Amino acid sequence: MKSNQPLDTKLLSQMQADDQKALLSLMKKYDRVLFRYINSRISSSENAQEAVQDIFISLWNNRFGINIDDSLLPYLYKAAKYKVIDYYVAANREIVNYEALLPEYNAEVAPAADESLLAAELQEWFSIEVDKMPESIKNVFTLSRQEQLPVKDIAARLSLSEQTVKNNLTIALKRLQMRFNRMESISLLIVVLKVCFCC
Repeated sequence: MKSNQPLDTKLLSQMQADDQKALLSLMKKYDRVLFRYINSRISSSENAQEAVQDIFISLWNNRFGINIDDSLLPYLYKAAKYKVIDYYVAANREIVNYEALLPEYNAEVAPAADESLLAAELQEWFSIEVDKMPESIKNVFTLSRQEQLPVKDIAARLSLSEQTVKNNLTIALKRLQMRFNRMESISLLIVVLKVCFCC
């Protein structure tokens, strides 16, 4: 996305010089796409808006540790992914579709080659981490992920209580979040990620 290169790098430099107007410019540029991304996954406009605000507050607070070559968008999408996962963990919601954990870009954003590579690497990482889960947790999570079964049906199939199924889904998600937090090396997530997602 070469068209973003001069602008985002310049705005970041201005932010690092304590120019708050540069932050406002980045908010105007990216807040809508981040809001749509988060809201499409948590279905809560209020929480999505709050998450977007938190992302830009974090961007400002961590501005001196960020270095980019072109666009800030991959960094911001990563931060948005953290917010989605945090939302489900905090609210103890059921994870039905594992794609909610993968970095997907809105149709209006054309994925660059590096972004496609990142998505593929994260997909592989995700599969490996699920395979590492204890059998009981993996079975519950796989039924929820692959067959998109509701908690009630998973409980019936595995002869478990619904609460046990919910607990296992929560454990699986927290495990993925913890593992992902330690993984900061995939092309440095295209830009930097010296500051932090996540799980």
